[in-house]
Amino acid sequence: MSNSTRSFPEISYVIGPCDSTQISSIADQLRAVKDGEACTVIDFRNCSVLQCMTCNTVLGDSLGICGEVPSLQSIICLKVTEDVRVHKKLEMSLIGKLAFSTHQVLDCAGCHSAIGLVLHSTPEHLSALQNLFLLRKELINCYMLRSGACVKASKINFKHRLMDKNIKELEQDLEAQLKQVKILEGMMEKMYTRNVS
Repeated sequence: MSNSTRSFPEISYVIGPCDSTQISSIADQLRAVKDGEACTVIDFRNCSVLQCMTCNTVLGDSLGICGEVPSLQSIICLKVTEDVRVHKKLEMSLIGKLAFSTHQVLDCAGCHSAIGLVLHSTPEHLSALQNLFLLRKELINCYMLRSGACVKASKINFKHRLMDKNIKELEQDLEAQLKQVKILEGMMEKMYTRNVS
């Protein structure tokens, strides 16, 4: 299907809670079953595939998306496919929204079009985006698995998923590790005092 005959609905889509933070390890799933909690199951029908608008090469999916940067009109991705090529050359922006930033350009392996960038050295307001893949929304199509529709990424809102539960779990894990460290410190102190006496 050529790009000239493809029609894009003018509907605004919101990608559901389908991102990489949903995928938990087997141990976490077993712990949830043991504790009586329901396991999180990903409904892949709610996911989408990111494609190059020019040649339809698959660049990633919604499991790798962690948000968007409206000021840069970019999708933030934790991971992309091997068809996203990273230029070896570091470039520097001196003007615009990326002023005083160094970055590498991302190309589509299919058509060799520039599709985004990876920021490296940045001013403080962009520091959270360092080493993440930023795909330009106007150059990306999203194939929606549930409906089979192909939608322009610029029509989609890639909202951040709330991470309250994950942060609480992390806090509990850190507290448990801190307790273990304190126990080890106590044991080390006892051994040290025995050796000194």
